[in-house]
Amino acid sequence: MEQIFPGVVRLTFGTPETDTPSRQIYVKPPRAEALAALPPAEFPFGAESIRFRTAARGCRLELPLTPAEDVYGLGLNLKRLRHTGKKRTLRVNSDPATDTGDSHAPCPVYFSTAGYGVLVDTARYASFYCGGNELLNAEAKQETDGKIRLTEAELYAAGARSSAPMVIDIPAARGVDLYLFAGPTLLDAVRRYVLYSGGGALPPEWGLGCHYRACGTFNEEQVLALARELREKHIPCDILGLEPGWHTHAYSCSFVWSKERFPEPEKLLQELQENHFRVNLWEHAFTHPEAPFHGELKPYSGDFKVWNGLVPDFTLGEARKAFGEYHAEQLTRRGVSSFKLDECDNSDFISTPWSFPECSEFPSGHDGETMHSMFGCLYMEVIDRACREAGIRTCGLVRCAHAFAAPQPFVLYSDLYDHAEFIRGVTTCGFSGLLWTPEFRHATSPEDYIRRLQAMVLSPAMLLNIWMMPNPPWRQLVRERNVENEFYPPEEQERLETLTREALELRMRFLPYLYAAFAAYHFEGTPPCRALAMDFPEDKRLREVDYAWLAGERLLVVPFRAGMSELTMPLPPGVWCDFRTGERHSGEVTLKPELGELPILVRENSVIPLADPVEFVENGMQYQLTLRVYGSAPEPARLFADDGWSFDYEDAAVPAWGTVDADGTLSAGLGKRYSVKAVERL
Repeated sequence: MEQIFPGVVRLTFGTPETDTPSRQIYVKPPRAEALAALPPAEFPFGAESIRFRTAARGCRLELPLTPAEDVYGLGLNLKRLRHTGKKRTLRVNSDPATDTGDSHAPCPVYFSTAGYGVLVDTARYASFYCGGNELLNAEAKQETDGKIRLTEAELYAAGARSSAPMVIDIPAARGVDLYLFAGPTLLDAVRRYVLYSGGGALPPEWGLGCHYRACGTFNEEQVLALARELREKHIPCDILGLEPGWHTHAYSCSFVWSKERFPEPEKLLQELQENHFRVNLWEHAFTHPEAPFHGELKPYSGDFKVWNGLVPDFTLGEARKAFGEYHAEQLTRRGVSSFKLDECDNSDFISTPWSFPECSEFPSGHDGETMHSMFGCLYMEVIDRACREAGIRTCGLVRCAHAFAAPQPFVLYSDLYDHAEFIRGVTTCGFSGLLWTPEFRHATSPEDYIRRLQAMVLSPAMLLNIWMMPNPPWRQLVRERNVENEFYPPEEQERLETLTREALELRMRFLPYLYAAFAAYHFEGTPPCRALAMDFPEDKRLREVDYAWLAGERLLVVPFRAGMSELTMPLPPGVWCDFRTGERHSGEVTLKPELGELPILVRENSVIPLADPVEFVENGMQYQLTLRVYGSAPEPARLFADDGWSFDYEDAAVPAWGTVDADGTLSAGLGKRYSVKAVERL
């Protein structure tokens, strides 16, 4: 056992494998000073309480878990927030159909309401039995009420809160390292994990703006026409994404511009840049023979191909060099600002699997199972480095992540589309140092469209993924009709366009607030979007609230879905004010928003800085703020004031924090980036 930092302990059992997450190139140094600044805490159990054993199938751990504890984390989970009493097998899967643990981003770290976290340093598809299985030698006894159980649900529920331990089954491994993160609170334990991972991602300000992905069949002329329309209609947009059609070959990828669709790519990039668009390119890592670096990459790839493409072994410097240098020289240094890293998860569990199998072998010695777990993180590191070499502080999209991913400036997305699950994903990701977007692609009705837009306003990314429709959604939401250019009547198009603009402008109004939340994530470890249970674990009413989340220090957002007209929900302790009206609530609140309204609640005695909405973010721009003041004793709002686009924040001896108080006074150093034009008291 070794104490690495205050409140962070590593325990080694048996002989750990060498191809584990903590040993990979993408892992960043811990933020030691920030870790030391957290309050001191003791673990609720000692090392002697942890049992370890090996068997032919691998190794197993047993950790204490009391009936009063609830368990969260284990990566992105679209099916469930709280894992207590459940089995979770952390398998990389792009198509998780059931509530078993399959995920785009399984992460072997869990947190307890008792105020601690546990990271299991393995890339294996480990199973976590979260208190649902009692051991033969367990001393605690479950009390019964003597009732006869009539249904299967009642029978199983009767044993769900026993004193069974956390049992962790790790196939193939003969040992493992555990990292324990002390609290004293659940939020403090999460902070320790994020800070030990290197701190959370701090995207450039433009990365928090609006992201529109163009139709996948578009050519150069159509992309430019779309860009002009967005600017002419004053639709906020910072990032314009191009889908597979930009490649000469996309499945697998050539990474070469199609001369047929994009004959003058540098001219395209220049014109988009002049119109204040950052360009994001879709790709995946499977490398087609037409790729200029294919021959260089071949010796450093796995023994299976995917779509006739090489699978790079990104754990090797030679593979990273071939792949990354090409991206830097041919793409990022020529004006590409970010990337969408698709297909880096796994779909090996369906009738027509497309990814490499678990029995794959890689030159580094990794097998397909461990490579699947870490492939997304390794891929992000290569692309982030290519952007850095071009002086670009990037913010991209990715479809797979794992342990220690918190510092990587990428947001998870999915090919799935259930809106309730998309909302739930925002609440689950924060426990594992991950970011998730409940993106918009298409809608069944105008209500579905607007509610999906609103769900992104205070989420990690505002992503309109219109790759399947050639026309903007406000013209026609039904995909088949959109493709056929069958549009709504002009008055309906105008109505939907207005509602779209209002939702996106609301996102832009919150940019200073969101940017400060991400700065707190980077420097202090506090996830910018997190479940209510993380901040208020003692309130059992909130432990399963997976349809609302805390955004930053002061806001609680409750996105509605199509078909919802009313919702009564429990509130965290204290007084919460309606964002629009200032009406005060405590205990619980009943929400009945109109279609154009996103329910947002504000902690009493808060100052919320709202910026004049802009259509795009300019480097180092000054935001014009209107302050919303709630309560009679408001606390100043924190703002972060680096330049918003460079890497200077990483080297600054003192972070560029400042405050603005209720009368509009900005602390020293904020004036260049922020100006207060009005104060509204609600």
